[in-house]
Amino acid sequence: MYGNDLSAGLREADAADSIRKKVVVEFSSPNIGKEFDGTHLRSTIIGAYIASLYESMGWDVVRMNFLGDWGKHIGLLAVGWSRFGSEELFEADPLRHLLDVYTKIDELFKPEQDAAKKLRAEGQDNSVIETQGIFAEKDAFFKKMEDGDPDALALWKRFRDVCIANYTYLYARLNISFSDYSGESEVSQETVAEVESILKEKGVYEDSDKAWIIDFKKHGSKGLGTGIARYRNGTTSYLLRDIAAVLERSRKYSFDKMIYVVSAKQDSHFQQLFRALELMGYSDLANRLQHVSFGKFESSSPQPASGHLLGDILDQCQTAIHEFWEKNQDNIKEFQDGDSKVSDALGATALMTQDLSIKRLGNFIFDINKIASTDGYTGPSLQHWFAKLCSKLDGAAVNRDELEYTDYSMFEEEAYADVLRLLVQFPDIVKSSFKSLESSVILAYLFRIADLLPLVWNAEADGSDQNLARLALYESVRHVLENGMRMVGLVPMKT
Repeated sequence: MYGNDLSAGLREADAADSIRKKVVVEFSSPNIGKEFDGTHLRSTIIGAYIASLYESMGWDVVRMNFLGDWGKHIGLLAVGWSRFGSEELFEADPLRHLLDVYTKIDELFKPEQDAAKKLRAEGQDNSVIETQGIFAEKDAFFKKMEDGDPDALALWKRFRDVCIANYTYLYARLNISFSDYSGESEVSQETVAEVESILKEKGVYEDSDKAWIIDFKKHGSKGLGTGIARYRNGTTSYLLRDIAAVLERSRKYSFDKMIYVVSAKQDSHFQQLFRALELMGYSDLANRLQHVSFGKFESSSPQPASGHLLGDILDQCQTAIHEFWEKNQDNIKEFQDGDSKVSDALGATALMTQDLSIKRLGNFIFDINKIASTDGYTGPSLQHWFAKLCSKLDGAAVNRDELEYTDYSMFEEEAYADVLRLLVQFPDIVKSSFKSLESSVILAYLFRIADLLPLVWNAEADGSDQNLARLALYESVRHVLENGMRMVGLVPMKT
């Protein structure tokens, strides 16, 4: 009957398959200088669920945040810093100032981008545009980075270090931590050279107008088009760095599986990545990789002109909880005496539950007006029932030896029997979620339990209630709620 027994049995049943296996879960992975957009938010929430679920199934999990900390956008950020950078604003709020700087320089750069795209669409040479103006400046800075220029690397490192420090704090507000803050910058030039050497040896690396490409069409993958590995100025592409990163991670972690939690918009990139590894002769490695995609993010809340930061989203959720408390004194009263940390945690639960309750490939519509709601299937409603159960069981002692002789006649009532029938489904529910990597399977189950609780709730009885059968039921429900919430990455909150 007990939730801990159920989850322990679940782990034991899968021990033969999962014990000592290692999985690397790459998720969140924001770009330095850019906004923390909806795709990064969904990746963060869904990735945390996948990592938590694999841990509950006995896997050794490496939580990896693969930062977008290398590439031409860093060159553009550096060009923007030279024009708009402010030491005072950077010290006060580094993430916001870097976003403001990037937004301003990107706006100046847009006419050049549009002109280059127009010429490319018309089949004309756009190299003249790309060798002058902001185009040339950003490419030149990135080339300095790849060539190891000390000044360029010092500025890049300063941006990277402050971003990691600030993101670590913000992720903690979601109760998310990472085993490894990696990034494109950490892919070694030696491994990149190794990849290029193998591609040439296999006859799949081509020189195309001074750029190096992989023409997937020529190698049986017509739908994948052509992937650029090195640009005309000699700098590496995201695809090339990602191929090299797979080799380095395989050697470092000896993983059994690696999961990329990235938007469906990147489907073609991962198809190219996996196919490139196959063409290099690494089919076995490619088969251990999985891209777990998800649908679009939409928001009903107004977005700041300069874009969102993760802190902005979390602050909105915390404020929504505070305002709800002020207007609804009788709701989620278990937490009314809590401080700002409590409202922050409730806000995080509400945000994550909104996303985790839907199918991965469905569109997530972020609605700030529903963050604090206890009506329906929300994070606060789950926390409400978990807190009530903890309060009810406070001071109660369920003696297992005495359970053998307890009167169970109450379970002849349909409401109690329905709860029991749900509880025994927990292992199958978790296995189904693990197989499909759909968090909504577990959350829908937890909400079904919450729906039944009012029918078996003895509001008058407290922890001294001597009806062991009822207390055992409450404790079993509490364990299942706690285990289920943790499996999707939520933190159960007591009063």
